[in-house]
Amino acid sequence: MKIEPLYAENIIVAVIYKNEFRWYVTDKELWFLDYNKLDHAYKNLGISIEDNDETEERNGIKVLDHENVEVFLVRINQYKTTKEELNYLLLENIKRKNAGEDLLDFSPILLINFDNKILYSMFPEPASYENYVPKDWSGTYEDFTEFIPTAEKYWIDEFNNNLFSL
Repeated sequence: MKIEPLYAENIIVAVIYKNEFRWYVTDKELWFLDYNKLDHAYKNLGISIEDNDETEERNGIKVLDHENVEVFLVRINQYKTTKEELNYLLLENIKRKNAGEDLLDFSPILLINFDNKILYSMFPEPASYENYVPKDWSGTYEDFTEFIPTAEKYWIDEFNNNLFSL
């Protein structure tokens, strides 16, 4: 894994494209699907922001959708991870955590289904990814974990225990 999850910075993202499920851990800024909408929202607040598409991964991609997702996924391939790797890191963090600490670093934050044009967000901070989706997409803020295939739920152990609840 190139970078590890870090609360509200490096996020865990589930992507479905061509019926294939994938996990990524990347910088949170890569996943505002429509940078035009994001830029407009900031301008309405009187805030000027740097061009978001200047990152290598989003270079030239103002609106990330089914038309350019293949190029984007190739660019972020280095951030792709597996259920097993996420499970291992989660277990290691559980072993090291102090009483009262949470495991928010390891919560899945986004589920983006490019096949069905829908984005689900559980981002805990005031960055509403669901508001910055392309035209003809649906964006919603809700718990999407029930939509994750059981075989991909890295937070469920072999005894069907939810590791976040231990």
